[in-house]
Amino acid sequence: MPATLPTASSRGALVGRARERECLEEALNALPTSGTALLLRGDSGVGKTTLLDYVARKASERFRVHRVSGVETEATLPFAALGELVIPLSDHLRALPEAQRESLEGALALGSRPASVNPYAVCVGALNLLSSAGQQTHRVVLVDDLHWVDPDSEQVFRFLARRVAAERIMFVAASREPLRTAPGIATMEVGGLPENDCLRILEARGLALAPAVFDTLMEMSRGNPLILLETASRLTLAQRCGESALPISPDLGGQAEQGWAGRLRALPASTQQALAVVAAAGDVTLDVLERALKHAGLCLRDLIPAEEARLVLAGNRGYEFVHPILRGVALNGVPVSVRRDAYRGLAEESTGGRRAWYLAAGVVTPDETIARELAEAATEARQRGSYLAAAQAWHRSAELTPHPDLSTTRVLQGATDAFRGGACDDAARWCEAAQQTSEDPRRRADLALLRGRALTWLGRVGQAHRLLTAAADEVAATDTGRAHLLLSEAALPAAMHLDLAGAIRAARRCQEFPPSDAAAAVNGPLFLSLTLALTNDIPEAKSEMRRALAMLADADPLETVMELGLLGQVCNFLEFYDDAARLLHTVLDGARRTTNPAAFAYASGARAELSWWLGQWPAAYADALESAAKARALRQPGTAAFALLALARIDAARGDRAACARHAAEAVEAADFTEIRSMPIMRDAALGLDCLSQGACEEAVAHLDQAFLAFTRLGLGNPNLSPFAADLVEAHVRAGNPLAAKEVLAWLEDAGKRTGLMWPSAAGARCRAVLAEDPEEAAAGFEAALIEHEQHPAVFERARTLLCQGEALRRARRKSRARAPLLAAHRIFTMLGAAPWTQRCLTELAATGHQVPGEAPRAEGLERLSPQELQVARMVADGLNNVEVGAALFISTKTVEIHLTHIYRKLGLRSRTGLARLVTAAGL
Repeated sequence: MPATLPTASSRGALVGRARERECLEEALNALPTSGTALLLRGDSGVGKTTLLDYVARKASERFRVHRVSGVETEATLPFAALGELVIPLSDHLRALPEAQRESLEGALALGSRPASVNPYAVCVGALNLLSSAGQQTHRVVLVDDLHWVDPDSEQVFRFLARRVAAERIMFVAASREPLRTAPGIATMEVGGLPENDCLRILEARGLALAPAVFDTLMEMSRGNPLILLETASRLTLAQRCGESALPISPDLGGQAEQGWAGRLRALPASTQQALAVVAAAGDVTLDVLERALKHAGLCLRDLIPAEEARLVLAGNRGYEFVHPILRGVALNGVPVSVRRDAYRGLAEESTGGRRAWYLAAGVVTPDETIARELAEAATEARQRGSYLAAAQAWHRSAELTPHPDLSTTRVLQGATDAFRGGACDDAARWCEAAQQTSEDPRRRADLALLRGRALTWLGRVGQAHRLLTAAADEVAATDTGRAHLLLSEAALPAAMHLDLAGAIRAARRCQEFPPSDAAAAVNGPLFLSLTLALTNDIPEAKSEMRRALAMLADADPLETVMELGLLGQVCNFLEFYDDAARLLHTVLDGARRTTNPAAFAYASGARAELSWWLGQWPAAYADALESAAKARALRQPGTAAFALLALARIDAARGDRAACARHAAEAVEAADFTEIRSMPIMRDAALGLDCLSQGACEEAVAHLDQAFLAFTRLGLGNPNLSPFAADLVEAHVRAGNPLAAKEVLAWLEDAGKRTGLMWPSAAGARCRAVLAEDPEEAAAGFEAALIEHEQHPAVFERARTLLCQGEALRRARRKSRARAPLLAAHRIFTMLGAAPWTQRCLTELAATGHQVPGEAPRAEGLERLSPQELQVARMVADGLNNVEVGAALFISTKTVEIHLTHIYRKLGLRSRTGLARLVTAAGL
């Protein structure tokens, strides 16, 4: 870092850090054309703040700088850090869409009336606010002490950091810890300074050291300038000269804190107490601090010795410690009674959530009055959409609640808000602890229900199923409504765990108990159809699916988004593609209008699967990318892995081996600590298709055989779940394993007969024809397969049958007859962008004596768009304006405009009407 003296008053002189300066200057110079997000990570005292100072000085010459600092004592206050960024930009709030403006105003308590707050609308609103302000002057956002930023603000900052490139915003944060769940954001590790730079810093402070002493301090501090300076400044002249032993341990740990503590102990007792009040206060105005000091029998004059010792700086807004470490040192350096008095005095001068937290910090025993104030603060935070802050307030309120039943109720409230905010680990852990102490079986059931949901989202689906089933058994005799709900919830994680017997048993038992209300009645047929769709009992699955469709026909789509999404996926499994498309469109439309990212992530992944079957691969890829991004942001590993494997399958068919391998590896990483047993099957299926596409048939067999063994061992019976069986037959045939191919074909044909599904029948007929030794038998088999394909929309599978038919005809020396199916297959593969399959067609056509022009076909129409451009095009075609498209895709209006410019140029269009016609004609 550009090292300077570790006091705010001395910030400015730069020492060293050439590499860091060059990187930051490059980002600043690039700002007029592209944005940058960077995390400075390093130990306390290493100089991250000084690096931010350097950026601020450089940026202020050309751009507008916004600086935010995390404060340890404000880490529980909702959107505290975001307020520092947004409030100075409040003049631009009027330019935001109403939903985003109201959510931002509600989150920061800026509006005249309470507003319903959607956390994702807050994120998008903040992005659009910066984008709008940046129309006049480019913006640089600096966040110091990110590890102390409140969770809700940190979530917004992570959202901004992932999207600044297109907005021409520079975002730099400094933290002791890595930025959580923020893949793709560059991290610069800030380490110690080299010897020459450390010598220059010591010389600037007039601290001359003997060479041996300097070497000892360098080894101890590891080049950390703060530790080096604080240690050197405490040495006597004789110790600096090496004439007396050094009174320090060569161990690095705690040296910085020890140095500051020594300087604090040298101050008058009243000054130490006054500093404890400053440390406890956090970011408060000077008048509040003055009154709090008065409560403790102190005044602002008591802080003068600390100013003179360069430990604090006085400003217009109050007092600031010269280094964040000092806050903890100041609080820990006084007796507990002094700390509690400080918090009580601050509480007397505060209101709302800040008052409640000050009071809570000043007690260690239960206190219902304080617990009630924290509960009120939690309710207010929830109304503002600050679910994580609400969760912490509820949890602390429960700890201070004397009555056990009320404490459990507040734990449940806190866990509910933690779950809503994406902190599923906290939700599950708090519910588990409360379950062990609660004596009310109904309350234990409610805790189990929420804990089971949290565990399901975390991917711990086997544990979730066992927990929910046991909880249902406990209340079955006394509370049938709760038993119904628990059992219906138990079916989903069991299905994800591929415990089919357990899933079906839970779904059937659910229907033995009357639901508590009409809305819950759909749970039985919905979850039973879902679990049966995984088996070969497709007739009953279809029957239950139709019951669920009828029950949800008149339901409010905004209230039933997850139920409709699950049902849409069931329809896809059972080849009711029109119903699947309708349901998933309804879910995505509702999720867009209500800014519901969880529903958007799930339904986008399900629609990607549907679009794969329908041959709409660009749309499928766009949906899968969107699903993976949102699921990662929401910490939903199962949804993220499912979307990544959908991408890998398309990559495999298109011949993009690197992308296939990368997406498959990312899916494995996402689901690594989950119990979702379908992921290895889907991974091997994608990698097997990749090998088959490239002609590496023995490698394909290795992957696909693994998938097939796991699929059959776990009792799965619906080949549509992961359509790899036909791939395995073909791989075996091309690898010279006809007997093994026939064994897999027998399973596929049997599955087709048992399920009555169209794709297994078509794929089985093709495979039977490929294995036929008699040309006439093969010809009849291909014709039967093509008839089956007429009933099924999977154009990729139809093209593969045409390719195999053409290959068989060419091998039978019927070259002229082979050309028609080969040319038809070539057209489909070219349309899909399935390059290796297109090449196979060209090779076969050349063998028949037919030459296709060698120039690679150019992408036409919507095929030329990137995945996100296609998403924008689809929404514009649906009639959404730029602001609405940005809100739906969680990008800024400016980014939408950039995408539209690219879309019009690529497609040769000039209007939204022309774009709508093109998208409609493509059936998207």
